[in-house]
Order: sequence, then C-alpha cells, then structure tokens
Amino acid sequence: MKLRIIVLYAIVSFLTGNLIYAQTESKPVSKSEENIVIIKQYYKKPPSTQKKNSILLKGVSEGEFIEIKIQGLIKDFEHIKLEMGNDGDLYEIKTLNKFEQLSNQTLIIKSVIPEGIPMEKIKWKSLSDKEYEYIIAENGKDGQQMKFNLE
Repeated sequence: MKLRIIVLYAIVSFLTGNLIYAQTESKPVSKSEENIVIIKQYYKKPPSTQKKNSILLKGVSEGEFIEIKIQGLIKDFEHIKLEMGNDGDLYEIKTLNKFEQLSNQTLIIKSVIPEGIPMEKIKWKSLSDKEYEYIIAENGKDGQQMKFNLE
C-alpha cells in the first residue's frame, strides 16, 4: 500500500511539476511587445556606456546624456540638429547621425538637455513605417523613462 502511495505521489508530482513548468515557459512575444524604444535623460554618465552593444554619439554640445534603448528592430533612425526660425517654429538644420536599421542596441547621445529652446531631436520608423520622434529637452526627470511601443 505504501509503495502505491509513493508511486502515485511521484506521478502526481511529476505531472504537476510539468504543468507548472509549461505555464511558466516563455511565450512568443507579439510585435508590439517586441519593438520598443525607451528614452532616458541623465545628468551624469549612464551605466549603459560600459555595455558592449552601446553606441556613443556626439550631440551639439556636451555635459548630459540621452540614452535610447532599442528592443527589437527600428529603421531610418536620425539624430537631427534643430534651430528656431524667426517665426518661432523649429526647423531641421542638419542630420548629425543616421542609421538605416538598428536592432537590440543602446544609443547614448552626449549633449545638453536644454531647459529652453530645443537644439536636437531624434526620429525613427517602425517596421510598419509609422514615424516617431522625440525632441530632446528638459523634462526634470533624471533617469526616468519615456517608452514608445512601436506599431
């Protein structure tokens, strides 16, 4: 009788263990979860500058950092210099950095995060050609992130 209980317990444990494992296995990630861009502003050098997949870019000035973490794939990335016209609108003056495609990388722009008139922006496209942009300006949130779930 004890042997039957032990065998039954072993079978139940085995099946239960497999069921628990099956429930915690990684699931396929949907496209919207797969392609994400996370942007953080730092007043000091971010830890990601030491990572292997990080690319350091020079902005219009120095002193602060903008970290762009790409999870998945984006295309037509541009880092652009801006100027304000006499009419008060911002105009794209010059492309500072450009990448046709970026996948699972971190870009770090060494520049300033202006409290006044923005001097730079970044823009990119998702795989479905939807356009995104981020104007680099002070938001008062050192290290806090802005997340773009790409369509």
